[in-house]
Amino acid sequence: MISQWFGYAHGVLGVLALLLTAVALPPLLARLAGGRAPAPGPQLAALAPAATLPALAAVAVAALSAGGWWLAVLLALPAALLLAGQLPPIRPNASAGPVAPASAPGSRPAPMTVRVLTLNTRGGSADPAALLDCVRRHQVDVLALQELTPGLVDRLDQAGLGRVLPHTQLDPRPDFPGAGLWARWPLTPLPPVPGLVAAAPRARIEPALGRPVVLITVHPLTPLRGRGYPWQRDLARLVTLADGPEPQVVAGDFNASRDHRPFRELLAAGFVDCADAAQRRPWPGFTWPASWDVYSDRDKPALPDRRAVPLMRLDHVLVSPPDTTVRAAQPVRVAGTDHYAVLAVIEFA
Repeated sequence: MISQWFGYAHGVLGVLALLLTAVALPPLLARLAGGRAPAPGPQLAALAPAATLPALAAVAVAALSAGGWWLAVLLALPAALLLAGQLPPIRPNASAGPVAPASAPGSRPAPMTVRVLTLNTRGGSADPAALLDCVRRHQVDVLALQELTPGLVDRLDQAGLGRVLPHTQLDPRPDFPGAGLWARWPLTPLPPVPGLVAAAPRARIEPALGRPVVLITVHPLTPLRGRGYPWQRDLARLVTLADGPEPQVVAGDFNASRDHRPFRELLAAGFVDCADAAQRRPWPGFTWPASWDVYSDRDKPALPDRRAVPLMRLDHVLVSPPDTTVRAAQPVRVAGTDHYAVLAVIEFA
């Protein structure tokens, strides 16, 4: 009788292992297919990090089931593929690229360090005081905000952001399409990135002791609600930015991760994700969701939010690699928005 119950239990465990694998397979297949439009490809690929845990659990459960080792080995393949996609990549050499010829002492400026912070403000609902405190605490030199609204610009000005980062290149708009740059040094305006649905301000900084660097903040469309193809086109339009003659820093909510082929193509074009290249970096560095905010309306401060476990990395600071070293990168919590900010410390030779 007892052995019969053990047989039933093993059978139940085997079925459970197969069910867990069935949950993990759609995100895995979507990732392998590239996570491209149409729906639900991008959405399923984005869930690949969350699918890793049930895939690994399926292997463990299968090892205890009636199928024993052979079922565990069979289910280990999808688990291994999902896990490999989420492990931190081999740290790319952010200094790769053409090396400048040796020059006489004193003829080349000293390395310049720029501390960049990017944040999706969730339609202007980020807490201005918390954001200003974050800028001061981390000694931020460049702030890039997405979903920037006129109301948030006013509240940040009242909070005193202009006294810390006095130079701006802003394109605030109602709801989600706005974006803006704040900097410690003067900004030379450049034409915005063409063809994107959301604002994409672009400017050049040239600190007295450094070299020119082009700053861009972007917010490609989300692939939700039938926007899969426009999302894909937005990411494709960013690929040409890697060809710029000057160092480029592209920061924002990309609505994409390494689980999406359009984002991997952006990295293959020549950009380096600071979260992958940094000498100091937490893992996995997920940035969304930070919380489930409760608020009455867009462009109004959020009510106290409910924290959530982040499942994916949608927010990035990308940098073009020649003569560039990423010292550190980390997610940073800011109240009032469902995204973590991303701080990147970048040194330009």
